[in-house]
Amino acid sequence: MSFEGVQVQGAVQIMEKIKALTFQKIARVITTVDCQPMFDGGVLINVLGQLKVHHLHATFSMDEDPVHGFSQTFCLKPLGDSFFIQHDSFRLVIHNQ
Repeated sequence: MSFEGVQVQGAVQIMEKIKALTFQKIARVITTVDCQPMFDGGVLINVLGQLKVHHLHATFSMDEDPVHGFSQTFCLKPLGDSFFIQHDSFRLVIHNQ
C-alpha cells in the first residue's frame, strides 16, 4: 500500500499505518470510478473524489481540514469465488501555490 508517498507492505504494517492516522471522521464524495479488466481476471480501478477530514486533538477539540481532492488506484485480483486487493495507491490532490 502507498499512502501519501509512504509505502507499507503486509497486513500487519498496513493496519498499523491505518491505525496511526489522526483523523476521527471522514466525509467522502466519489466523483468518478474507472475500471479496466486485466489479462489474469483482475480489475484495475481508479477512483477520483473529495475528502473532508475531522481531527480529534489531545485537548478533545475537533477541527476540520478544507475539502481535498483525492486519487486512489488499486488492483482487485481473483481468489476462488472472491477478490483481494493486490496493490493500492492513495494520494491527496493538493496544489501548492
